[in-house]
Amino acid sequence: MEQQIGSGTGASPEAYAIDARAVRLHRERAAARYGEFAAVADEVGARMFERLEMIRLPDGPVLDLGCASGRWTRALGQRYPGRDVFGLDPSAGLARAAVDGMAESRKWWQSMRRPASRFFCADFDRLPLRPSTFSLIWSNLAAHWFSRPASTWRELGAALRGGGLLMFSCAGPDTLVELRQAWRTAGLGVPTVPLADMHDIGDALVHAGFSAPVMDMETLTLQYRDADRLFGDLRGVGATQAAARRSPGMLTPRVWRRAVDALPRDPQGGIAVTLEVVYGHAWWPEAGPSKTRDGLDVVRIHGLGAKQSGRR
Repeated sequence: MEQQIGSGTGASPEAYAIDARAVRLHRERAAARYGEFAAVADEVGARMFERLEMIRLPDGPVLDLGCASGRWTRALGQRYPGRDVFGLDPSAGLARAAVDGMAESRKWWQSMRRPASRFFCADFDRLPLRPSTFSLIWSNLAAHWFSRPASTWRELGAALRGGGLLMFSCAGPDTLVELRQAWRTAGLGVPTVPLADMHDIGDALVHAGFSAPVMDMETLTLQYRDADRLFGDLRGVGATQAAARRSPGMLTPRVWRRAVDALPRDPQGGIAVTLEVVYGHAWWPEAGPSKTRDGLDVVRIHGLGAKQSGRR
């Protein structure tokens, strides 16, 4: 396991590691009804999708990393109709749902004319991607599940063609801050996975070899009628605790109620929670990575030994 970038607390690396197996299992359990609970993910994806309006891509296939049920894979296929579009998710159930959704969204003649769309299952820290393949790697609310973020950013860069684009969104460190405060009040451990600051993610992208990453964020307030709706949404999209050092076992009903009762509520008993959304995009240099794996700058000197011409 690898330390999550941006922990900022001085704790041991193990305290900020993600359990890739837990991520896969939670998404698998959510696969059957994912679309019923994906309103927040769809809203964030729509906001990110608008950012493609002003972007020109080199030729080549497109990858939807963390494709879930395939909504944005389908949207990318419609936006770039002349390209192969691929979807990848750790959950085999979600990948199958994405295949079914793609088939249902196409008429028979479109299947004959359009390039292929393919879906496959793989963990985020074991990506089976060929080098220099994609013109765009798109990822909506998945990067916070990377168990080895530094390695994964490098692998994604290597999978892009020169001039290719990585565009992503992920949860920032203020996400569900209300839950953390309530759990702390109840004397419990942190109920969320470690989440990196956008500045640390930008630094990690530069370290991985990307060129001039652009990072920004926004804060959304999500209003729920009660705690059951809140936790139902989190379970429904597989966004449940996957930290490697999470507490084993389940909370007793009494302890659970103590934590839930500590959540701040409005006069009607509703619960508002924070979602900090981090957006980022970065280009893969035409000439390859700008840094080595050890973080050293790559300086390319062209024309060494070329014959000089002109006056002295």
